[in-house]
Amino acid sequence: MSLSVVLSILLLSGINVLQPASTMPDTRCVSSADVNDGNAGTIRLLAVAKAKVLDPVDMQQRAPDAIRRVETAVRAIEAKTVVKTLIEPVRTINQYRAGQGREVVTGEAFRNELKTLIDTATANDTVVIYTHSHGLRNGFEDVQPLGGMVLDLPVRRPPHAGVFLWDEYAELILRIPAKNVVVLTMSCYSGALINHLNSPALAKKWKDREATGRNFVVMTSQNDVLKSEPIRIDNQMLNPFTYAVERALGGFADGFVTQEGKPADASKDGKLQFGEVIDYVLHATEHTPSDSILPLNTSKPQVTGSYKRDAVLCKASTKVPVGQK
Repeated sequence: MSLSVVLSILLLSGINVLQPASTMPDTRCVSSADVNDGNAGTIRLLAVAKAKVLDPVDMQQRAPDAIRRVETAVRAIEAKTVVKTLIEPVRTINQYRAGQGREVVTGEAFRNELKTLIDTATANDTVVIYTHSHGLRNGFEDVQPLGGMVLDLPVRRPPHAGVFLWDEYAELILRIPAKNVVVLTMSCYSGALINHLNSPALAKKWKDREATGRNFVVMTSQNDVLKSEPIRIDNQMLNPFTYAVERALGGFADGFVTQEGKPADASKDGKLQFGEVIDYVLHATEHTPSDSILPLNTSKPQVTGSYKRDAVLCKASTKVPVGQK
């Protein structure tokens, strides 16, 4: 896991995909209702950061840094916006054992925030959930072979080694009644969440949303068998998934589409469509280069959902940053 300022440029097919932070376009993210008929709902961001207390301090710091980057991108929204963050403080194991601070991010705390979204989000709202945590792949029981994200100290939830299980997460996000639900998960082995959502029993709960005018998108930083590793960019360690999410929401997905996995020419129209955002995040996550030989970018991001590719998520600036085509 990682996050910090990125100054890397990826040049593919004449499209300058990745730009320095100083060239971030002015963006106003709005719901598709706002663009299409003026009836915008509230945009709600839930962002969660949790490292392990046994992690080195600099590694722990990547999680809150990631949240701040995503939060900053979303707070550029001029529409009605509600932001809720759950961030575990950085501290050493000795500080924890000495009782210096309590555990802030837990499975219970996350569950309660999801239930709040279920209770408060309305039919016109757009909900974005971003999580940045460790993940475990191993199953814990016959009915739960998929693992999940680590949100509790293992001693506090011994049956599942502190893991918030993918099946519970899937059931909760599917209950959020918002028009648009976008779930972004940065964890090792997080593709297992996609696998679970695509199972016949769960897929029937969301597969028809597009037909009813709703959009449901889940993207993960990795597949179900690989770790989600950071890479080195501008002499700093960060996860390419979070970088891609930040840039996409910041406006750089405008006009970005892929054909057969490669960037294709598309016209910028000042709007961020679901298809553009998805293509950008998937492509930039997998193809952002590392500044050093090691670590390599081994990201294999995954996506599933029911959505219209041309439905508008964000209204982006029509100004083209210097060097951007």
